[in-house]
Order: sequence, then C-alpha cells, then structure tokens
Amino acid sequence: MIDMHYDMLSVIYQCYLRNDYSYLEEWIKNYNSDNVSGLLANLYFMNAEEMKEELGENYKEINVLDMFKASTELFKKYLPNTKVLFSIEGCDYIKDTKELEELYKLGLRNILLVWNNPNRYGSGNRGDYGLTELGREFLVKAIDLGISIDMSHMNKKTFFDTVELLREQKALGKDVKVIASHSNCYDLYSHERNLNDEQILALKEFNPVIGLVSYSVFVGSEDVVDIKGEYLKHINHVVELLGIDCVGVSTDDMTFATALYGEIADREVFNYKSVKNDLINLLKENYNDEEIEKILYKNIEKNLF
Repeated sequence: MIDMHYDMLSVIYQCYLRNDYSYLEEWIKNYNSDNVSGLLANLYFMNAEEMKEELGENYKEINVLDMFKASTELFKKYLPNTKVLFSIEGCDYIKDTKELEELYKLGLRNILLVWNNPNRYGSGNRGDYGLTELGREFLVKAIDLGISIDMSHMNKKTFFDTVELLREQKALGKDVKVIASHSNCYDLYSHERNLNDEQILALKEFNPVIGLVSYSVFVGSEDVVDIKGEYLKHINHVVELLGIDCVGVSTDDMTFATALYGEIADREVFNYKSVKNDLINLLKENYNDEEIEKILYKNIEKNLF
C-alpha cells in the first residue's frame, strides 16, 4: 500500500536532533513490499508555541530549507530506492515563492498550505479567513512547479477560495494536481478536520485522490465499538460521491508521539505492522481485487508518482 500521510520527515528530523535513530530503525521494519511500500513523507509545521515546545532550544534556529534537506537526505540513506513523495504541512515558515522553488529543487512535491491555525497564506480549521493574496501567489507558483496541492486542514473559506484558484489555473491549461491526503467525511462524523459532501464534490473536476485517514479521532466517536467498520463507511462514502478512482488510504499514524514525546495518542484503527493485510481483509467486504489495488496504491500511483 501507499500511505498518503505519515509524518516521517518530522520523525527523522527529531532523530537527527537527538542523534538517536533507534525509533527510525525499528519503524523501517514496517516498510516492505508486504506491508507499506510507499508513502507521502511529511514534514509538519505547527504554530509558534507548539513548534517551540517540540523543537526546544532549536526553535530559534528553525529553517525550512535546512530541516527539509537534513530529513530528506536521511530518508534516502535509511530508505533508499523507495517510492516516496516528500511533503510539507503548514507553509508558515516558507518565506516566499523563491524559497518554495528551492524546496522543489530539493525534492518537495506536495504541500498543505496550512495546518490547523491561520497563517499569512490562509486559514486552517481553527481560523476564519480565507486564502490571502500571498496564498494565491504561493499556490500558483506551486502549480507551475508541478507540486500537488493538498486540501487537508483548510477551513471552508480557504478551501473554496483554493478551489476557485485551481479552476482558474486549470482553465489556463495548467496541470493541476489535487489531493486531500488525510481527511474523512464530515457527513459521517462531524469532526472539524473532515470534509463535507459539498467540499468533496467540489474536487471532482480535478480527479483528486482522497486519502481516507485511519487515525480514529477522525473516524468516529470514542464509544464506537466497530471502529474498522466505521472507517470502511468513510471509504464507501467517497466511492459513492467520486468513484473508485478517487479513493486512497492514509494512516496519519501517531504512535511516534508516544515514543518520541511521551504523549498519549488516540487509538489507531490498524496496527501499522499489519496495516496492509488488515485493510485488504476489511475492503474485501465491499470490493473486488482490482478495486482494492486501486484504493491501496494504484490511484495515488497514477496521479502523483
């Protein structure tokens, strides 16, 4: 399978800061042709307060270019010749379009304009304004470079402002690549990070891939007994809305938060060590082998790799 969202670049950067790669070395055992064989490896940036807490004394030295270069080089060292798309989530610390181009030269191929909070480019789900003029310029540059635009984390206003911009760019004949790497269906579970039917349908014209995310906090309430069954409903719903060719899977697996920071994460729908087989067994309830292959890797492979 191809995992459409795993914060692996941030994990690697933490290992780099600590000069301790034991967690990474253990995680690599999950990465094989029988389990996870490709991923969108993500480097995330939160708001200033949370970045200070996470980076500690290194916060004053925060530099996106340096962090991206260090983490991607180490990824290639530890996971050579792997199917990977490098991603940045939350573009707050990317100075301008010139720096975006430098990141592209280093291998950046996917961006999430915002994290949960508002920034100078637009608003995440905790903000109330839409795409800014700087955000428009930033996205146009990303499209021109061939970077995919990831719609996860945007609030509704930024989301629909971005859809309008994508339409404009598509009308100019540009190749607009669109995904939502880790979002579920708001109409099934009303978490603010999920996309409602109107949002999902607004992406249809771009032939997107929606990565239905198996982190339980976005799947259903804490008292849901059959959390896997709930997750399957999210997949089924996007298939009904957009068709089988627009569906992928992501984990946003947060077990590293416990290992690296001692945080207690919400439950995972799947154990990462067996996520592919668990997904296959679940999908067999509704889909044939060809459709399962599309969901697990062929759709995202076709669109982005």
